[in-house]
Amino acid sequence: MIDCDYMDIDVAYVLGLIVARGEIRDDTLKQIIIEFPYRNLEAVGIKKKVDQRDKLLISVNRVRDRIQELENVDIKVEEREQAIYLIMESHKETIFIRNIKYLLRGKQSHFEFEIPPEIFQSDESIKKEFMRGYADVAGSARASNRDRRGRHRVYLDVLNRNWKLPVQLCQLLQDHLNIPVDTIAWGHPNIRDPKVKEYKKGNKSAWAREHQVKVYADEFMKIGFYVEHKQEILQELAEYNKNQGFPKAKFCNPCKITVEKKKLSHPEENSSLLPLELRGKHFDSYKQICIALGCYRYSKCKESSLERFLKSM
Repeated sequence: MIDCDYMDIDVAYVLGLIVARGEIRDDTLKQIIIEFPYRNLEAVGIKKKVDQRDKLLISVNRVRDRIQELENVDIKVEEREQAIYLIMESHKETIFIRNIKYLLRGKQSHFEFEIPPEIFQSDESIKKEFMRGYADVAGSARASNRDRRGRHRVYLDVLNRNWKLPVQLCQLLQDHLNIPVDTIAWGHPNIRDPKVKEYKKGNKSAWAREHQVKVYADEFMKIGFYVEHKQEILQELAEYNKNQGFPKAKFCNPCKITVEKKKLSHPEENSSLLPLELRGKHFDSYKQICIALGCYRYSKCKESSLERFLKSM
């Protein structure tokens, strides 16, 4: 029988890791595999840069040690060309593995994982720990992640095939942890190739990149990283933001959508790479995509707002 109430900060952290870049293999040998891409483990500040593989490996080994205390399974770390892999495996289905499978509703890959309802229903410490796990794997702290005013941000990557997760991450951050999300850069042709330049060059699917949930560094300090060198760079970027006296970050208000400039129609708007909710539709704002994919905040808007959105489609 599954222990549905099996949730603490350690389980929440591991769930964050798995949802970000995990895979569950349910063969004779039970495996949970977490990929730590090198590009997401690198951290580049204003004056500092951390890209040495030995430091990256130390960080992943610390994650392994934490999981080892949580569950008595074999855990190994493998270095490969593009990533470091943390692999948990057992010849039998342990209570821990059964609970992870239950919490992820039987899904097996980060291409389809969603945030478990139990995370949303838990207290703040659980929610923060889930976000730290996610960020340790799929979050990037780089000085280049700044907006047009020069305000530095943390990017939380979601691979393109998963269209449900960005809206859920946004909901968890804004409505549960009181952390504003600056924007979501969707891997959609209207967002990534708004002037149809890449398509005309022959790069027809150049738009199908990862989605990025963008949060200002000073706001993300409320979550932070356990990966030490990421945290070090985050602190530098957050301090810079504070010293510049930027205005307080605003929360998204999807009930009021303003489109400054209409985007060109893109031939890939009918691509099979898009989910059915978006296929065959044109979008001039990232918020319109959020709404079409089930934005929680938008569900609270008045009907008149819904009518205005439908007319804009």
